[in-house]
Amino acid sequence: MAETIIKTLKKPWTVGGQAASEIEVRPPTMADVCDAEKEASPLQPNSFNIQMACRVIVRAGSFTGPFAPGHFRAMRPAQFDEITQTLREAEALGEE
Repeated sequence: MAETIIKTLKKPWTVGGQAASEIEVRPPTMADVCDAEKEASPLQPNSFNIQMACRVIVRAGSFTGPFAPGHFRAMRPAQFDEITQTLREAEALGEE
């Protein structure tokens, strides 16, 4: 499997009862995509991206999951955009 991306967050994310200042993300597989599509339509990009994040985030700080959609609900859109950008970077990493 390809490497992972570790991204320092601009604002800590409280997840699993801890403040996480960085996330580690792996490239997605087609199984991840198909599983995410079962839970949320790609025509609903925020819901779909949350489902993808649940599957490909390896850790947030020392919290290793499991990640669930509820972990993302309190985030501001700009903070979630930072995560979706990291998802795109990890996807590109998997193409190399």
